[in-house]
Amino acid sequence: MSNNTNLREYSSRQHFLDWLSVFAFAYLVFYHTGMMFVEWPFHIESGHDSKFLRSIMLLTSTWRLDLLFLVSGVAISVMMAKMSMGQFIWQRVMKLFIPLLFACLVVVVPQPYFEALQKGLIEPGFWQFWTEQYFHFTWLEGMITPWPTYTHMWYVLYLFFYTLLLIPLILFINSNNGVKTLETLENWLIKGIRLLWAPYIIYLGILLYFGHNNVTHNILDDGFGLLVFAYILTLGVIFVRMPKVWQAFEKIRYWSLILALVAYGIVLIKYNWSTPLDVINWDLMEMILKWSWIATLIGFAKRYLNFTNASLKYCSSIVYPFYILHQTVTIMIGYYIIAWGMGGIMEYFTIALGTILISLILIEGLIKQTNLTRILFGLKTKK
Repeated sequence: MSNNTNLREYSSRQHFLDWLSVFAFAYLVFYHTGMMFVEWPFHIESGHDSKFLRSIMLLTSTWRLDLLFLVSGVAISVMMAKMSMGQFIWQRVMKLFIPLLFACLVVVVPQPYFEALQKGLIEPGFWQFWTEQYFHFTWLEGMITPWPTYTHMWYVLYLFFYTLLLIPLILFINSNNGVKTLETLENWLIKGIRLLWAPYIIYLGILLYFGHNNVTHNILDDGFGLLVFAYILTLGVIFVRMPKVWQAFEKIRYWSLILALVAYGIVLIKYNWSTPLDVINWDLMEMILKWSWIATLIGFAKRYLNFTNASLKYCSSIVYPFYILHQTVTIMIGYYIIAWGMGGIMEYFTIALGTILISLILIEGLIKQTNLTRILFGLKTKK
């Protein structure tokens, strides 16, 4: 049986990866809403600074996007087993580049508008801002991003960029030599708890090379981010060709959980109190958090979420347009809700739940209704 046949048969059973993807994308709503209620810079600020939210966000900020890149790597690898090279590149253009371009021109425009409005940098009037100011390549002092901008769509931009770079790797692992190489690597990785510590070899190498773990989301000036996200994406590409690896994640899940909890505890102590633990390198602890929690989530998801149902199928079908919409909706709602002065907790949940509800209404009532809007938001067209 060919490697591609094995891949198609095995990948079709990895429902736990779909669950992880759905949960990770859904969590972005609560994370980006939380950015308004902590001291970290964001497009809209509430004036609140919740230590509780910061503690949760300290944990998830280290791995939430890495997990998405890993799952995306799995999807890329599966697609390349089913498509010709020409079909694959065209699919990437339709799925990534066109929605990215449309988002930059239309969808994300309200984000800098409401940010500049709250900060008193422009006069009210969205149409005037969009037609007369947004496309002037401006970066006002105090703004998070310049305009025009891609804001949260940086993830799609990076993914499109990586897709082109990954083609030689995928061609190799589709070859007989590539299959043999992956089999050797798989047999080595699954022994003991190697899957827990071996990925740190590359992670720490990247950290030592750059000397920091700063991610800018600016593709022209984000050496660390570009390399570390490319690494986790590559792991997804090759892991789907190693079925025993997913089983190994499940076997070591308690070891990875122990390491993840210890690392998280140290980070919380370092962040909140002055203690002898301050001598521990902050960037190093965040790198340990990153992989230990990814390994933990994969392991427990493999054990308890390797099934499908109608909810998973529906959520998986809309997760991409939901991602494209969510931050713009969050910022628009946040601008008005915060101005009403409802109180921190009420504001937070109103914004988060409102984002989910409005995004779903837009997807079902508008985006799914025509082939043009489906293309612009990365959905398959209706026949």
